[in-house]
Amino acid sequence: MIFNRFNKIFQNRIFKVGSMSLLATILTRAINLISVPVFSRILNTSEYGRVEVFMTHVSIFTIVLGLDFHGTVGKGRLDHSDDEDGFLCSGILLTSIAAAIIVAVINIFFGYLQGIFRLERWLVNIMLLYSYAIFLMSYRSADYNFFYEYKKNMRMTVTVAVLNFVLSLVFVKVFFDNAHVLGRVLGATIPTAICGAIVYIGYIRRGYMTFKHSYNSYFWKFGVPLIPHNLSHIVLSSSDKVMIDGMISSAASGIYSLSYTLGMMIQVVSEALNQVFLPWLYRKLQVEEHQQVRKVQKMYLLVYCLAVFPVLSVSPEIVKVIGDRDYWDGTNIILWIVFATFLNFTYTLYVNIEFFYRKTALISLGTFMAAIINVSLNILFLKEYGYYFAAVSTVISYGALLLFHAIIVNYALKIKLVDGLFLFSVVLLVFGVTGLLQLFLDSIIIRIFIGMIFECISAVVLFIMYKRTDSNFLT
Repeated sequence: MIFNRFNKIFQNRIFKVGSMSLLATILTRAINLISVPVFSRILNTSEYGRVEVFMTHVSIFTIVLGLDFHGTVGKGRLDHSDDEDGFLCSGILLTSIAAAIIVAVINIFFGYLQGIFRLERWLVNIMLLYSYAIFLMSYRSADYNFFYEYKKNMRMTVTVAVLNFVLSLVFVKVFFDNAHVLGRVLGATIPTAICGAIVYIGYIRRGYMTFKHSYNSYFWKFGVPLIPHNLSHIVLSSSDKVMIDGMISSAASGIYSLSYTLGMMIQVVSEALNQVFLPWLYRKLQVEEHQQVRKVQKMYLLVYCLAVFPVLSVSPEIVKVIGDRDYWDGTNIILWIVFATFLNFTYTLYVNIEFFYRKTALISLGTFMAAIINVSLNILFLKEYGYYFAAVSTVISYGALLLFHAIIVNYALKIKLVDGLFLFSVVLLVFGVTGLLQLFLDSIIIRIFIGMIFECISAVVLFIMYKRTDSNFLT
């Protein structure tokens, strides 16, 4: 009986597509994870910190230069099925114009902006090229994923990730032995820029240089309103590193950045789960099967708990294995970074609903408020308490993010699709476990034992819920 229930899940198309997306995400992240111990040993803490600041700017300008148009690709193709290629080409050309203007303005006024970037002009221009190339890859990736061309997407993303790693390593060790930062960023930029150029030329050739006002209006209407949301998310995830670099030191930023990167690696599970869950959720909401949504969301949350507890238990050791001894001070904060990642996952239960009902302005508002809290706390307390406080502000900010979006869905939109009592009870449980594990930071045996207890509890509750759920819940 149980076997038949699981077999139905494995044969489901959504599950198969999600599994392939999971594989692509894991492979890409695995390559990035391998690069962390390699470069944390080659680069000193100051160099590592500068590279992280560079990558933070890349995250921001990927959104700014691309106007967040990649989020419009899938739905836009459906709405413009009579001229898909022309529609996509128009979006690319519009971002080209916007990107050219932004790059020109930055270079003209660079003397005034250098203090903000904390990077040399040539490094800023490399960053801008890298950012726009990543947008082009995201644009193509959105095109692939929406129409289930996961194999093509996997080939593109994994190939570029491998080339980024290999070329960066060769540049740092062979050609730029006395300029490690330059070698690292060039090694990442060149393969990405080549792939971006191929994507760009492909869309231009397919779309025959189409540039229509109606297409551009569509992109502006659906893509641009989400820019504040995604920029606020970057502030939440990256402002700590930049502020530590500016207010304390590049070395402190390097230590914090490594722990943050490792703590956030579990987010690959969150992203993969969402790729399976989101198509199912939208289909159920479309036919208003709200009761089933409420039940499955509880199981979805517990599945993520099964991934979180083991990672929490051994995360300090991950820092020691991946990082050189200079980075080991980060073991004091990594547990709370992992907990912040858990909070980031839980908020998606609400924000997915906001996306379905197209409440993009409210999405941006909630995320923007959480970002303001993060920056304000760091301004007030970071210099006094050191980079350890950045982990505290991260937890508080992600907690606020969850709370804001819960309020938006429950009270502003008046949509009761998430069992708030269950969700916040689980959040408090994970918070308590994190605090308990922090008390035994020096004893991996005790931490593993505690983690196993709560892993078993989550698994038992999940199994009971599963048995009480309709076996066709994924259809």
